[in-house]
Amino acid sequence: MKPPLHALLGLALAALVSSQAVAAESELQSLYLSRQAALLEAKAREQLARDPLDEAALWYWGRQSANDGRARAELMPRARQCIQSKPESARCQHLLGVLIGAELMDVGGFTAMRRVGEVRDQFERAANLAPQDYAMRRDLVGYYLAVPGFMGGSTRKARELAETMSAVDAPRGALLQAVVAIGTKAFDTAQQQLGSVSPGTDRQLARDLLGVQVDLARGWREAGQAERARSWLERVAQQDTRSPEIRVGLGQALLVLKQHAAAASAFEQALQLDPGQRIHHLLGDARMAAGDRAGAAAAYRNELVSPSSQATAEKARDRLKTLLP
Repeated sequence: MKPPLHALLGLALAALVSSQAVAAESELQSLYLSRQAALLEAKAREQLARDPLDEAALWYWGRQSANDGRARAELMPRARQCIQSKPESARCQHLLGVLIGAELMDVGGFTAMRRVGEVRDQFERAANLAPQDYAMRRDLVGYYLAVPGFMGGSTRKARELAETMSAVDAPRGALLQAVVAIGTKAFDTAQQQLGSVSPGTDRQLARDLLGVQVDLARGWREAGQAERARSWLERVAQQDTRSPEIRVGLGQALLVLKQHAAAASAFEQALQLDPGQRIHHLLGDARMAAGDRAGAAAAYRNELVSPSSQATAEKARDRLKTLLP
């Protein structure tokens, strides 16, 4: 007996909707990986106009724009609405944690300390809902390593998450093992783990690898090994000529090494690649140390337009008082 026509039509429609969703997500991911922020936002808005609870649109747009206060103000209620309607959505749970974390980085101080547990709660919910998702597990590992024990930090939990990821996804497990090694200042171990990861044609894995490579450079710099960070990032930059994050990290290492003109150049390159990078205060510092007072003043003014945090905005105002007549 043949199935009725309406059943066949229903199956065909379901297959069409599914294929359209896959294509839409693929486009969002491609725009995210290629750092096309404006096009990504436009595509996300287009999808959200059709479905305000589109998880993929919210997640990719939110991760791209979490550090933009204006975008965050719009995305935060959208993420909360998504969780209210879809409490089992790992992406919406994770996104809310990312947004709250970015907000607390801006605010700082006791307010951030009081609310930081909210970030942990969201990341833990997301990781429990999607235990094999690298991005969600990566952020939870980062949280456990970044905060003290009385605020929910735990090196043991971070290691467990890395080890269990290794059992199901060896390359990303190695990345998480490297993150833990960086957090415990075992930098040589981290470098060995990173050397074992070969992304090939996997663009998402390449982006994940890059993130941890930049983290390793930051670890070296903060541990007083800025020259090693500089050398490392110059090698990594040869693999990815379009990464603003590499140029930011390189500029920070060069600042520590008192190579101020080179640091300013690195920050300028980062802003050319991604004008949304909130590093104008760093560019101002580099230009000021290099003797470019006019350039420093321009950078500090830009910092006030889109501050990295309240602290950097206050610093920019103070610097401008000394630079302007």
